[in-house]
Amino acid sequence: MTQQNPTVGSYARDIKPKIRPGDATCMARHHIKLTDATWMCDAAASFGFADHGNARKVFAELSAKKMPPDGPWPQDWLDTYQNWIDTGFQA
Repeated sequence: MTQQNPTVGSYARDIKPKIRPGDATCMARHHIKLTDATWMCDAAASFGFADHGNARKVFAELSAKKMPPDGPWPQDWLDTYQNWIDTGFQA
């Protein structure tokens, strides 16, 4: 049996289009820069994560259904975000 490699995720293609302007504005008040590729793809530790802290923090909030404020992302969107993480946080 041959295992297929997942498609490499892209912030610009797979994540950013899911972020609505109101979500970005809401989170900007908490210093979360959802629409800033440099911030989202930053490899630095932050928010208690050893690497890619910004993106991991956002995923933790999405997975815990704490954002967006008007309801959780569907599971397939969370799966897409997880794939983006798993394949290297590409811009």
